[in-house]
Amino acid sequence: MNLVIGATGILGSHVVLKLLQNDQPVIASRQKNSNLKNVEKLFSYYCDNSKQLFEKIKWVEIDVTDIYSIEEALEGITNVYNCSGFVSFINSDRKKLFLINETGAANVVNACLQKKIDALCHVSSVATINNSDYIVPLSENVFWKSSGKESDYAISKYNGEREVWRGIEEGLNAVIVNPGVILSSGFWQQSSSKLVDVCYKGNRFYTNGNAGYIAAEDVAACMLQLVNKRLFANRYILIENNYSFKEILDKIQSQLKKPKPTINAGKNILGFARVIDAFISTFSKKQQQITQPVIDASLNKQLFSNEKIKSVFQSPLLPVNQVIEKVCKDYLADKNVHS
Repeated sequence: MNLVIGATGILGSHVVLKLLQNDQPVIASRQKNSNLKNVEKLFSYYCDNSKQLFEKIKWVEIDVTDIYSIEEALEGITNVYNCSGFVSFINSDRKKLFLINETGAANVVNACLQKKIDALCHVSSVATINNSDYIVPLSENVFWKSSGKESDYAISKYNGEREVWRGIEEGLNAVIVNPGVILSSGFWQQSSSKLVDVCYKGNRFYTNGNAGYIAAEDVAACMLQLVNKRLFANRYILIENNYSFKEILDKIQSQLKKPKPTINAGKNILGFARVIDAFISTFSKKQQQITQPVIDASLNKQLFSNEKIKSVFQSPLLPVNQVIEKVCKDYLADKNVHS
């Protein structure tokens, strides 16, 4: 039996779907009052029998900050896919980041050790593969070297990853995946999917940074294969390739039939925007969105290697061009339905 923790997010939904498509039984975790409509809708983008598959899911409530809720859910479980996590670059979210990404990871590891779970696949991030001494594409062999400029998100995910390595030292069969930017249809107001909505509404700006991108269905497929092949005590960078933000924005806005961005938002423009944003947030209830970590991420030019996952993943990774085309097509179809 498989347990997917964090099953109501984009990646967790894809992992649940991939398991069901492989005829594997799934228990999926949700938080109290979670909206499952986004999960069911996501299924519909990727299969024809979405309703039948969705009805096969057994839901349980798990709070990763509560180890007892995890231990209770682990009864009868063989494999655990931990897709829980919190992404934010807002200063006021610091406590929540460490509570979910670090303490939550530790609780999952400890519960898996306690219940003698056969396999754990933990979702980390390329943000933990950080070393300013390296200019060449960063690989899994690059170890964390702090520059003092890391975001709280990166540090919290790194600390969570260390908890998994600690579990491995204590005898847990675990593998870690480090995805780049995950692309998927659905969840249009969340995560990377929100970028499509922003582009549709009109975006004139781009930055000179870049990132690694990958389809959500490929991340899910990689996770299942790594567990099935029992490639434990490893971590794998999951990206199809590295792309500049300008390339990605051009592709999205072209598919949406919107003008491509033409204004380069350099360091000075972003710095000015940050000051204005901070001023507005001071005199309103609106949270500051343009923080220094956001600026750093938008200008980041680190490249990542995907050679390790390509050596073990049986299928070619979906080209990002193809993924963006599908995502934008699904987005436009939804806009037509609801307009």
